Amino acid sequence: MNTLKIKQHRLSQLFSAIFITTFLTSVAASTDNFSKDQGVTFEDVSAILGPYTRSATGEGLGGIAWLDYDQDGDLDLYVTNGVFAANGLFRNNGDGTFTDVSITAGVANGLGNSGVVVGDIDNDGYPDIFLTGEGRLSGPSQTPTRMYINNGDGTFADITASSGLVGSDSSLAAAMGDINNDGYLDVFIASPGHIPFLTGPGTGTSDENKLYLNNGDRTFTDITASAGVSGLYVDVFGDTVSDGACVVGFNDYNNDGWQDIVVGNCNAFFSPHIVPTPFVVRPTPLNLYRNNGDNTFTDVADSAGLNLLGLWMGLAFGDYDNDGDIDLFATSLGTSAGSQYPHALFRNNGDGTYTEISTNVGISNSEFSWGATFADFDNNGGLDLYQTGSLPLFGIIGPEKGNPGRLFMNNGEGEFTEDSSATGMDLSSKYTSGVAQADFDNDGFIDIAVMTAPFSVGPITVPSEDFVLLRNQGNENHWITVRLIGTQSNRDGIGAVIEAKTGNKIQIREVRAGSSFASSESPWPTFGLGKYQQAKITVTWPSGLTETFPGNPSDQIITLVEGSGEIQQ
Repeated sequence: MNTLKIKQHRLSQLFSAIFITTFLTSVAASTDNFSKDQGVTFEDVSAILGPYTRSATGEGLGGIAWLDYDQDGDLDLYVTNGVFAANGLFRNNGDGTFTDVSITAGVANGLGNSGVVVGDIDNDGYPDIFLTGEGRLSGPSQTPTRMYINNGDGTFADITASSGLVGSDSSLAAAMGDINNDGYLDVFIASPGHIPFLTGPGTGTSDENKLYLNNGDRTFTDITASAGVSGLYVDVFGDTVSDGACVVGFNDYNNDGWQDIVVGNCNAFFSPHIVPTPFVVRPTPLNLYRNNGDNTFTDVADSAGLNLLGLWMGLAFGDYDNDGDIDLFATSLGTSAGSQYPHALFRNNGDGTYTEISTNVGISNSEFSWGATFADFDNNGGLDLYQTGSLPLFGIIGPEKGNPGRLFMNNGEGEFTEDSSATGMDLSSKYTSGVAQADFDNDGFIDIAVMTAPFSVGPITVPSEDFVLLRNQGNENHWITVRLIGTQSNRDGIGAVIEAKTGNKIQIREVRAGSSFASSESPWPTFGLGKYQQAKITVTWPSGLTETFPGNPSDQIITLVEGSGEIQQ
């Protein structure tokens, strides 16, 4: 081969190498960005739960919890109910069917409950159930809270009286988190107070939130006052009032290793000294209680940028932009009833502050909502958003009033595109509240559960069509689900931050107990991996320990035990 041909050959090789490198880099970058909506549809499989009728008596607001109560590897379902009706515990049979075991398990109650939060309060390996009461928000009286301890044999015991978890006169939603990193889950209860025109115009709301510290022996101590999280304050007239908390969630917003508390307020009324006509609810703030590391908190909502007023009824936490910080979505009145209080997406800036960007990313223009959740429904590596809700008491139900169930898909470029047709259901004319996501059939694709309830229009009661369960039909993308077992940390790893790395892309999830609205999502986070077939997993436990588990094959549920450095088989 002469010199010219050699040079031409080498030049050809060089161009080929450049082309291949550029192509592979382009493919990798494209894959890492996961910029394309991968497509997903849902099937209504509500019928697999069997007969379950919501009570027509009471608020109608209800919560949902996903938990593996019998530790068989399948997520079971707990749903609350109104006054004079039984709650439901549906055991997942692992074959696409459920069996109602609420009576035999001892958790039917029947006195009326709204919120439900699940967590292993005694670290025995079996999740326990805490229930808020029901009825005080607009009704004349509150039903009692309930604390059910899991016996580990398929049954629960009611330890409410001995536990000390009483709550206030209007307990509505709750969440669990380990505020002092002692390995035990503490409980925060959000209390909205009552709507005053039912008990005398202008009486306002003054019920306080409650924070209970876990003593490690199945009892709790009320530290609300000393912790500084009651939500009570003295107004300009000298009256002690609150802004009426409807939702709460734990989240380490500033990544300092301590669980902070976000409270959404939605039920504040003008002072008893000012009785507006017609009856008016005033806009309320969010509370961001920064954990000081000594069982006390400081409300930093204003300085952190969470100072937007609204009527906040739902919270969803998730790193939608994959920058390593947990962002916050809060539901409000939205576009319903001529509202000037839209939903808000607060992007975490990574420096202890937030920026509200909902309009910029395409998710502000939707109706009233209670529940909302972030999840990667199409497993393309970006968190999507689902929300729904209605409020018959104020006529916020029906077309263009109630939320039909809006699904916003993350396009991987910092924006969302609505694809509500994927769910195949219009919920705008149903009374919906609680929303919780979980992969109940272990196929790697996240499903959606929505609570419904009967409601009244004048003398007519419109029945609910039981419960809504939407099964994700999936696609060809890969996934990995992570289950944690804490040893120094709390048993479920609540508060742990899990990182999944594929190529140059890093996703994070926070494990939490208590989600939006008045519900508990899956305790096992699922990561969408797109076309990748393995992921490196890193866990930062509440104890402070960080462990890395490399080379995990996709399309499986892995169990990681704190301190072992190994995957449990």
